[in-house]
Amino acid sequence: MQAARYYGNRDVRIDEIDAPSPEADEVLIDVEACGICRSDVKEYQQGPKFYGDDLPYAMGHEIGGTVVEAGEDADVPVGTDLVLNPIVACGSCRFCDDAQYHLCQNMSFIGAHRQGGYAELVAAPAENVVPLPDGVSPEMAAVAEPLAVAFHAVTQSTLRLGDSVAVVGLGPIGLGLVQVAKAVGAGSVYASGHRAARRALATESGADLVVDPRETDPVERFSEETDGGVDVAFEVAGNESALNDAIGSTRPGGHTTIVGVFGGDVSIDPMTLVNFERSVNASAGYRGGPHAERDFGSVVELFADGRLDPDPLVTSRIGLGEIVESGFEALSDGESEDVKILVKP
Repeated sequence: MQAARYYGNRDVRIDEIDAPSPEADEVLIDVEACGICRSDVKEYQQGPKFYGDDLPYAMGHEIGGTVVEAGEDADVPVGTDLVLNPIVACGSCRFCDDAQYHLCQNMSFIGAHRQGGYAELVAAPAENVVPLPDGVSPEMAAVAEPLAVAFHAVTQSTLRLGDSVAVVGLGPIGLGLVQVAKAVGAGSVYASGHRAARRALATESGADLVVDPRETDPVERFSEETDGGVDVAFEVAGNESALNDAIGSTRPGGHTTIVGVFGGDVSIDPMTLVNFERSVNASAGYRGGPHAERDFGSVVELFADGRLDPDPLVTSRIGLGEIVESGFEALSDGESEDVKILVKP
């Protein structure tokens, strides 16, 4: 089969390799589509640094496809359309013992520590398979991963029916948060992001007000709209100004959930929390391991009933041979209007 394999910094090659064979508890998946995640782009630009060091390997963890072969202990029928949860938990650490598989201390990750979905076929544990409901295609399912991050963040927040929400940062997860917040019953949703195309998508996704933070102070504007600040904010950009904007946009007693991935230390004034009894927590990915279906299953059910629409997030579909120039390099451009690029092996 063909696979796009990562050899190191800005070095991805299309290789002809042996197709994998599933172990007894695994399935073999025909990959219909695999999304390019921002973390894959960072590894391409800056690595090898963040992911596995057993080079070369195929990255790609946002996988939708169909089971074409099943191991003897895999209770998943051939022909099952699926989205793949990439978290492989060890099953023996204290967090796995507490069924907090997404916090596993010995976690491996499909597309990082195991061969991933930038390939025609991928083998994966059967317990990581989340079957798709009627009306949800494997291609749609390839967009479920960033929306599962968004869904999990909402479950980790204090969001209640009718609450006002701020989303600071409009990458795929931030745009997903706009949709998810609306889908679960938020009131007004306000958003902030730098790129015009993504602000337009935020409006299309249901945001009531979207601002460019370079032109409009989100804290002041969201406070004006809500008479004192939103109930719940989500930081999804991974930088200091976004974190301070998210916290500052909440009302006294309001709450911020940090979702963004940061590259180092940032500064906040703790008195912005203390003086107004604001609270902050964080959200890490989504449920995994034997709970693979928890967040992913909710997302694909919301796809099926139309409350979430992944299609506006998909801005390009490319073949495996285009993954460097039209995928990694395109998303490395800070002015690119692409949001989610799907690779279709």
